[in-house]
Amino acid sequence: MSDHKDIMLDETDDLMISGGDFFVGESLTQETGIILRLNQGDLKSDPILGPNLIQLEHGVESESDFVERVRIHLKRDNKNYNAVKSRINMNFKKQ
Repeated sequence: MSDHKDIMLDETDDLMISGGDFFVGESLTQETGIILRLNQGDLKSDPILGPNLIQLEHGVESESDFVERVRIHLKRDNKNYNAVKSRINMNFKKQ
């Protein structure tokens, strides 16, 4: 994957400032996390992007359904699931 550099956000999604300027760093994990929190319709520029993972939390879908939804939405943003899956903490619990 290419080198992902962008303006970084802190744990509350506020801009990180360093020395009076925006802090820039490796952003692949940050970008992936933002995508996984989206619901469809959240982004005006791409209203289809957003895996709606909260729907799966109480549904009857399997872990493979969950992973496939993540894979599809990461691919929509040109991210390879296999390259980032070690950075994703998915605690799939079947009820």
